[in-house]
Amino acid sequence: MTDTILGAVIGVGGAIIGAILAGPVTYYFSKVLIKITHKNAIDLMQRQEFFAAASKFKATVLYELIGFYPIDQYWEQKEVHRLRDSIPKINSAAAEFRYFVARQSDFDKAVSEYNQYCRENRADKAFGMDYSKSMDVKSPNDYRKEFKDIVEHLLSFTDEK
Repeated sequence: MTDTILGAVIGVGGAIIGAILAGPVTYYFSKVLIKITHKNAIDLMQRQEFFAAASKFKATVLYELIGFYPIDQYWEQKEVHRLRDSIPKINSAAAEFRYFVARQSDFDKAVSEYNQYCRENRADKAFGMDYSKSMDVKSPNDYRKEFKDIVEHLLSFTDEK
């Protein structure tokens, strides 16, 4: 009977020692797994926020530029005001989206380039309304291509994450 009692004590002692050793190990691995899962959840949420903001920015730009981009069908002189009118709306959308862009200084330059194009007479030239006496050899189609490139560069920031 003493062998039975000794075996029981060893068994119980082994179980207690096992529980004492397994507790911290289990606790450590649980903490590691929670941190990994938490980091993945945060990354996922940040990506979802980026894509929502990018979609909103892209939709605003495309809505404001209907007929000019991506299909350029409304390059008539009576429509030139629409480009200037789009500046504050696109700037507002850009300000909201800027927070999510990794290369913010490049994005700011792209927005500034869009603003300059629309404010300067390059937009007028794209509409065939060049009233200056300059010896410009570019055709209105060259200025339209330049506009398309500017807008594509601006929208390229929505595909970065």
